[in-house]
Amino acid sequence: MHIQTRDQKELNYYHYGKGQPLIFIHGFGGYQQIWYLQVDFFVNRGYEVWTYDQRDHGASSKDKELASVDTLIDDLADFIQGLKIKAPVLIGHSMGASVCYGFLQRYPEIPVKAVIGVDQSPKMLNTPSWHFGYMDITRANYRAALASHGNVRETLNGVDKRLLWKLNPVKEQFPFVRTEHLSLLYDHAKRDWRKSLLNAKVPVLLVTANQSPYFNPRFAEVLANENPMIQTQRIDQTGHVVMGEQPTTFNQYLQAYLKSLS
Repeated sequence: MHIQTRDQKELNYYHYGKGQPLIFIHGFGGYQQIWYLQVDFFVNRGYEVWTYDQRDHGASSKDKELASVDTLIDDLADFIQGLKIKAPVLIGHSMGASVCYGFLQRYPEIPVKAVIGVDQSPKMLNTPSWHFGYMDITRANYRAALASHGNVRETLNGVDKRLLWKLNPVKEQFPFVRTEHLSLLYDHAKRDWRKSLLNAKVPVLLVTANQSPYFNPRFAEVLANENPMIQTQRIDQTGHVVMGEQPTTFNQYLQAYLKSLS
């Protein structure tokens, strides 16, 4: 299925089940199928599940001009309002989490029940006062570093084989070329969503990975100490793709958190 955005792009999406809506949002270079191992789990427990490909990803419309995370945030607003999804829980991985963080700031008038970010620091650039950015990048080196960091192994021991069966065909059908999307990645890297989280009035869960190749998981605890609306959950034996590497553990923690919101 497709929904049209305000600028006439189409977002490919899937919709399953009934109940409290959950919107799962993939990251940079990702596909909505990355959430395959979450769909049945949550539908079978009485949730309504939505997934979609962000623009210029997967089966959604191509956009050679895409260079700003703001555009992706606007797409999320169009998705929620266009499909009349009431007070969803937003669940984003990597850049998808940043889309969720930015949504709180950019669209405070659109109600959401909670935001869940998976292995994504709200500030990517390291500074003398912030040591929890993406690897070792700084304002001085981020362009060169990000252009070459595509060869870093994202996972600890790979993702669940059941996920590969679902993910590999769409990767072949809709290949993502990293070098063609560096402008978006650079914009993502320059953003600072800390105020959005520190000022959040809705519940926020930050899920971190003990073996993430990208982020020190302590960033979540630093933020939680400043805003009681923020909770944290570390998951062990996983790299960046937490929901694909440790799906059982991830799903159980996520379910427990969602129950606590009731």
